[in-house]
Amino acid sequence: MNDFAASITFDQLGSDPYPIFARLRREAPVVLLPKLDLWMVTRWDDVRQVLSAYESYTSAFPSLATQIFGERSVLKVEGDAHADLRAAVDTRFAHERIERATTLTREAARPYASKLSSRDELMSSYFEPAASTALAHFIGLPDVDTDALMRWARNLSAGMSNFMTDPAVHEQAMATATEIRQTIEPSARQTADRPDGSVLSQLLHSGCPPDSVRSAEHIMPTFIEILSAFLEPAAGAGLTLLALLQHPTQMQAIRDDPRLIRKAVHEALRWLSPNGALSRRATKDALLAGQIIPAGATVMAVIASAGRDESIFTDPDTFDINRNPSPNLGLGYSRHACLAAPVVGAIIAALLDVLLEQHPRLSLDPRRPHNLHGWKFRVLTNLHVRIGDPARGS
Repeated sequence: MNDFAASITFDQLGSDPYPIFARLRREAPVVLLPKLDLWMVTRWDDVRQVLSAYESYTSAFPSLATQIFGERSVLKVEGDAHADLRAAVDTRFAHERIERATTLTREAARPYASKLSSRDELMSSYFEPAASTALAHFIGLPDVDTDALMRWARNLSAGMSNFMTDPAVHEQAMATATEIRQTIEPSARQTADRPDGSVLSQLLHSGCPPDSVRSAEHIMPTFIEILSAFLEPAAGAGLTLLALLQHPTQMQAIRDDPRLIRKAVHEALRWLSPNGALSRRATKDALLAGQIIPAGATVMAVIASAGRDESIFTDPDTFDINRNPSPNLGLGYSRHACLAAPVVGAIIAALLDVLLEQHPRLSLDPRRPHNLHGWKFRVLTNLHVRIGDPARGS
């Protein structure tokens, strides 16, 4: 066993996982981490193998997510059940994806951006409420309070990252899932009778025979899973802005040509992926990079590490919006990739567009440093900026 791998703890990964990932890529790219009781896969090609070899690595296994969402969410089933739910959601996102997501986000973001001052913290005052408001309209929950949506997402994410099995965290996540079911079921019953084109409506109706719908019970795990990701666009936007503000020359390039924002988003999701790893269960003994992963083992495909693989990317630890485009695993890969990857990218870009339109001279506030932590989910808990031009003392 690799001595370094044997020493790795959750706390070490949560503080700054990237040096750990780099060393694992060099010394033990597929390795058992005994303190975490999982196999970690860190190189680009091996990560893609785990995420696409469904006969060897499955997402359909008991996990924290299945306990919280239910056992039949779209990302935790395989075969026909997965294809049925995936087709329902994909149809909606294919029809609405870029233009509608952009319009809704810009409409939601403008009032939040107009109220900002240097006293405000951007994640809680802008990115999270603006993205949640837009997504609520997009998926069919315009009447649910934005604060509730953000609280739901935080509690569910905490539950899915509860590797130390804190019972209070787990109970809070389970209670949140129950609250969501109780809140959503009336809307589901209404939408079952009167389709409205929302994601909720699509999940109930798409692909069903005439005069029939899926039950609310059937689609609820998938809908809760979608709600658990409500803050991911906000996280991606915050991380993209942080990267740009840490690289002033590239920030100036964005100011000069806002069309470069999409490239910046793509690069930020590689460099600081908010979704750092995806879990799978080995269905049989599997040979990967010279290691036998035993049947039944939990496998973490570390997409945050794959995004910095030296064999794929030149100077991978450098943030560079002019990097030649390449596939990006930041929103997953293959048939279990993010359900709404085009929508997420559009929302992130629109959030940044509106913010920089209204506040073009943003800079980091050195008196109030940001806080970035986590590895399976890389979380930016605060981002303090100065709204005006620091050279002018504002």
